[in-house]
Amino acid sequence: MSRGWTISAAGRVYGPFSPERMRAFASEGRLAANSLVAPEGTSEWREARAEPEFADLFDTQPKERVSPPQQNVSPAARAAALTPTQAESRDGQRAQLAVLVDPKSHGSNNLENAIASFGPYYQLLPNIWIVSTGQSVTAVRNRLIQELDKSDSLFVIDASRGASWFNFGPDADVCIRKVWQRAS
Repeated sequence: MSRGWTISAAGRVYGPFSPERMRAFASEGRLAANSLVAPEGTSEWREARAEPEFADLFDTQPKERVSPPQQNVSPAARAAALTPTQAESRDGQRAQLAVLVDPKSHGSNNLENAIASFGPYYQLLPNIWIVSTGQSVTAVRNRLIQELDKSDSLFVIDASRGASWFNFGPDADVCIRKVWQRAS
């Protein structure tokens, strides 16, 4: 059985938490590289990045980008696909987005299909989706506005650097974690 971990924040000690839960906290931005952690039952506080069990979570080295093969695509289309504002997030990593839509019209039945085309998603509330995608917020916006009426409003937020939520219930919590789980 793996040992639990405690976190020291603002003079209080929280936990113990399983290593898996600590990793989830890191992916949510709730556990930072400089957060003080200690094995359960000890007061050997160290920064999370200094603990071998969690050091990989805070690796700041750039990761190699892997692009899917592009078949039957013209060189111009390939070049356009590499422009950050048109296709890919700037750093080549997957982005965790929140998409908010205020439909003033009856809207398009294709909106959810368009959202699904970006990658894993979850409809959090009637007009709010969370999405994990390699696309930039601009590319997502540009695609989704094709499904909206001129009177509809759209707001796309990149929450890749962290997000917190409260009181959506255990089912939504599991779905949020699955969609926004960081790639290893």
